[in-house]
Amino acid sequence: MAFPYWIPFENEWWTFAAFLFLILGFVGLSDFTLKSGWISPDTNRKWVHFLVGISASVSPLIFSTNLQPMTLAVIFIILNGLALKEEGFKRIHSQGRVSYGTVFFPIAYLSLVLGFWDFPEFMIISLLILAISDPLAAQVGQSTPLPSKFKIWEDEKTIQGTIAFFISAFMIVYMSAHFLLDHSNNYVLGLALFTASGATIAEITSCRGTDNLSVPIVSILLMIGFLDNFIFFSELPDQFAFSIYSLLFVIIIFSIAYKFRSLSMSGYFGGLIMGIIIILFGGWFYLVPICVFFIMSSILSKLVKQTSRFKTKGSQRDIIQVYSNGGIGLLICIFDYFSDPNLFIIPLFLASIAAATADTWGTEIGKFSKKQPISIFNFKTVDHGMSGGITLIGSLGSLLGACVIGFASWLFSPISNELITAIILIGFLASLFDSLLGATVQAKYETLFGEIIESPEKGAVLISGYKWINNDMVNLLNTAFAPILMVLYLILFNTPV
Repeated sequence: MAFPYWIPFENEWWTFAAFLFLILGFVGLSDFTLKSGWISPDTNRKWVHFLVGISASVSPLIFSTNLQPMTLAVIFIILNGLALKEEGFKRIHSQGRVSYGTVFFPIAYLSLVLGFWDFPEFMIISLLILAISDPLAAQVGQSTPLPSKFKIWEDEKTIQGTIAFFISAFMIVYMSAHFLLDHSNNYVLGLALFTASGATIAEITSCRGTDNLSVPIVSILLMIGFLDNFIFFSELPDQFAFSIYSLLFVIIIFSIAYKFRSLSMSGYFGGLIMGIIIILFGGWFYLVPICVFFIMSSILSKLVKQTSRFKTKGSQRDIIQVYSNGGIGLLICIFDYFSDPNLFIIPLFLASIAAATADTWGTEIGKFSKKQPISIFNFKTVDHGMSGGITLIGSLGSLLGACVIGFASWLFSPISNELITAIILIGFLASLFDSLLGATVQAKYETLFGEIIESPEKGAVLISGYKWINNDMVNLLNTAFAPILMVLYLILFNTPV
C-alpha cells in the first residue's frame, strides 16, 4: 500500500487541526458521559483509550510527514502531564489503581512517529494492538467471575485477560498484515504468532501503566526484526534455521538464569525481550557480551552470597535492574541497526556492558575486603555495602570485570586490540564514576533508629542526595557514561576499529 493513503486537506496543518479537535472531542464526550453517570469511570477510560488509539493508528494514512503527528503527541504529553499533576482529566485517570498510562500513551506515540515513520504498516499494527487488545484484556479480566489473577511486576493481571490479549493481538497482526503487506500466508502466520507473544509479555510485565509504552514499541521492534531475520522455507532456509536457533539460545539462557534464581519473574521476562531484540537487531556480536555479563555476574553473586561474611542484597535481578544495566546497550544496538553501517558504534555498546560488569564485580568482590570501605568522595570510612564506598580488592574486582568483557570482545567482536584496551579502561573508570555518584547524589535516608539506608521506608528522613536517584538510576547513568567516554576517546585519538 502507498502511504499516505488519503490527504484530506492540501495544507496538512488543517488535517492536524481536525485531528486534534477529534481527539479533544472524544475526551470531552467522555467527560460528559462521566458527569452524567451513564457509564463507570473505568469504562470511560477504556473507551477513550480505544478511540484515541484507533485515531492515532490512522496517522500514517493521512499525513505525508511525521511533523504533525509529533506535534500532536507533544501537545498531549504536556496536557496529560499537567492534568495528572492537577488531578484533572478524571474521565481518563479514574480507576482503582495508580496508573500513568495516559501519559505513557502519547510518549509511545511520539516514539513511534519519531523512530519508525518509515515503517507505516508496522506503526498502524502496533497502535491497533494497543488500542484494541489492551482495553479488551482489562474488560475480559474484570467481567470474568472469579478470574485467575497473577502479578509479574507491579500491575495485577488475569489469565483470562492475558489470553484475550494474545488472541486479539494475533488476529490484529494476521488480518492487518494480509491487508498491508505482500507476504505468504506462512510468513504472516509466523509474524502474527511472534509479535503477539512478545506484545503479551510486554503487557503482563508492567508497572502503573507502562504497558501503554512497552506494548507498541516491543510490537513494532519485533515485527521489524522478524521481517529481516525470518525468511520462510522457500527462501534461504539456512538463515531461517539460524534465526530459530538463535532465539532458542536466548530463551534457554534466560530460562536457566530464572531456574537458578538469578532473575526474578519480572527480570526473566524483561531480559527475554531484551535478549530477543538484541539478537534480532545486533546478532551475536551484541548478544555474547551481554550474556557474558549476566551469566558471569550471576554466578559471582551466588558465590559471594554463600561465602561472604557480609549480608548481601540478594542475587535475583528484577526487570529494573536488568534494564538499568543493559538498557543503554539495548538502545545502542537498536540505533546501530537503523543507522548507516558503522563499526564505531560497537565499541560504545561494549563500553556500556564493560561498565555494568566492572561495577557489579567491584561491588561483589569488594564484600570480601576485611578493611572498612572509604568514600570515594571524602575518603572517610563508610559501612560495607554503602554506595560510594571503595576498597582495594573491590577496585581490583572492577578491573577484572572490565577485563572479562574485554576478553569476550576480543573473541567475538571485529575490533582492534587497541580498542579492547580502551574498553577495559573505560569500563573501570565508569565504575569509579558510579561510586562517585553513589557518594554524592544517590539518595540516603536515616531511620528512626539512626541507621543510614539507601531505600526509603516509613519514618526515614532523606539526609543526602536526591529521592529520584537510587541505585538503579546510578547504574543507568554509569552505563550511559561509558559510551560517552568511548566517543571522546574515538574522537581524540582517532583509533582504528
